[in-house]
Amino acid sequence: MRQHVQEHFSQMLRDFRERAATDGPLTEAHLYAFRTAQTQATGTLADWLDLTRYEDETALVRSFCERRGIDEVPQGQKASLLAAELQKGYRKYASLALEHIADFDNLTLEPQIIAAPTTPQPRVQSAVKEADMLALAEVLSRYFAELDRTKALAVKTDGEKRDALALMAELTGSKPPANMTKADVQAVKAALFKLPKNRSKNPKTRDLPLREALEVTGLERIAARTMNVYLGHMQHFFGWAVDNGYAAVNVFQGLRLKRTARSDEEGRKAFSAQELQLMYSHLTDPDSSLVKKDVQKWPALIGMFTGMRLNEVAQLEVQDIELRDAVWCINVTPDGEGNKRLKNASSKRRVPVHHKLVASGFLDFFQAQKSSEHPRLFPELTNSAQNGYGRNSGRWFNERFLPELGLGDGGLVFHCLRHTMITRLVQAGVEEPLVKAIVGHSQTGVTYSTYFKEGFLPAQLSDAINRFDF
Repeated sequence: MRQHVQEHFSQMLRDFRERAATDGPLTEAHLYAFRTAQTQATGTLADWLDLTRYEDETALVRSFCERRGIDEVPQGQKASLLAAELQKGYRKYASLALEHIADFDNLTLEPQIIAAPTTPQPRVQSAVKEADMLALAEVLSRYFAELDRTKALAVKTDGEKRDALALMAELTGSKPPANMTKADVQAVKAALFKLPKNRSKNPKTRDLPLREALEVTGLERIAARTMNVYLGHMQHFFGWAVDNGYAAVNVFQGLRLKRTARSDEEGRKAFSAQELQLMYSHLTDPDSSLVKKDVQKWPALIGMFTGMRLNEVAQLEVQDIELRDAVWCINVTPDGEGNKRLKNASSKRRVPVHHKLVASGFLDFFQAQKSSEHPRLFPELTNSAQNGYGRNSGRWFNERFLPELGLGDGGLVFHCLRHTMITRLVQAGVEEPLVKAIVGHSQTGVTYSTYFKEGFLPAQLSDAINRFDF
């Protein structure tokens, strides 16, 4: 693997020197971004990954292996070691590239030794020069084709990314990535400050061209967090463009807003104990006028007692429910039929069935669905490109169920069930690594992220999740 890493960055350095010989030294803006990337590469692996287009080391390693034609992708500790080697390789590449740039400032008057003539080699055109001829639409097409092939994105994230990059294209006039400048991206950022919230739904803006919508007064603008989501997707795309030779530098690097604290308005809220009791009483009442179907009842209860994301619940298959070491569990996995997707690698996990979920009749419902011989737990839920299988469940819960209970105000939605689970487990004294294992967050620290690959036992997870109560 080390040889693959050496060859990869050696080729990157050769390509960089060739571009410098053709195009001259980097501009000040590009040089600043390059030095920033070098500095970040001297820190932790997580810090360095923040500058790349990769969500975690798993995505980095998988992409590198695909590019190098390596069929067997390293797992576990070997993957962590390869990721560390890639960081070291980039650090060395950046150092040598900056040394090469510095040579432009030196002019030697000493006689040069003329090398013996060699057989002329065909000149390889600079990758960025070739990219000048590519329209932004073509580069975006290649970017999404790669993401689709690796299944790197959850359905919702894919939709958000496409929206963000379509906005970028509209604001820049679809300028090729190789020609994009800091002035261009500053104009994008300035437009985001003026972008109305729910532009495509608001009657005042939905039929207007973007430039006109930006000038409509008296409208709520998108939140800082939403701005950072947009800018993050643009930065990710340009990181990929740099890696693949379509741009010389990531001009969106460092553009996101620096926020010292998250405001209460922007953060998701947790349900109170009284609100949970109210919802639970209606969801388990067979005579409830609000909850008339299993496809309304069970996704909500599963979300309440597992903290699973909406689409993770909605896409469940019958085979995902299993008895493991005498503990009934729900396997959150992309494996199966149809269009199952997870948000990231850490989302794949095993969640024990909470004792109140069992008491509510979940296992009876599971056995009935199993007897029907349909592969999916909720066959009534259909898939949509934007929201996966969870669209109808989410709309019923957010737009019908909560408002009817008087909980429609204050930003409460289905996803708040996830925040509630995390909050209550922490308040109950459950250790952070166990909480992360239950809700599918990535572990931190060498012990849990590198060596603890087998994970917690079902009994350990069951003891932890059953401390959730209200």
